[in-house]
Amino acid sequence: MGIGQFRSGTPFTVVSGIQQTGYGSGGVDRPDQIGTPVLSTSRPVRQDYFGMGAANASYFYIPIGVPGGTGPYCGRFGTLGRNTFNGPPLRNFDVALSKEFNLDKRFKLQSRAEFYNVFNMVNFSTPNNVVTGSGFGMITSTASNSRQLQFSLKLVY
Repeated sequence: MGIGQFRSGTPFTVVSGIQQTGYGSGGVDRPDQIGTPVLSTSRPVRQDYFGMGAANASYFYIPIGVPGGTGPYCGRFGTLGRNTFNGPPLRNFDVALSKEFNLDKRFKLQSRAEFYNVFNMVNFSTPNNVVTGSGFGMITSTASNSRQLQFSLKLVY
């Protein structure tokens, strides 16, 4: 018996990291997108999601010091939408094998082997999404475990 899970990436929102407008909680205002990144889903090196390393923030502009702006930095709301980007896809396949042996009329032995993420696919989580934060656009963790095996025996009487 097997169970497969294959889905597109989780949507995420890029935020500025500073309180540019004075509305809402700190650092969750969105910037303007001024460039089109080549996302890591189309490149072999996937840890750098936007593809520019330390310069990933160059794809975005934080609108502060603008005429008619509000808040502590005289900013305005950015034009980047909510959940604009999708993180890396998730692929997982689990398998379970079981067998029951009759030892005599009264005893049975059940054996079971379970394989989680049987193909050992690396599933990355969403990248760091704060433009002014360290490691912006970098993927620093995984979304699932590596391959795991589990074996069991059960005596039924």
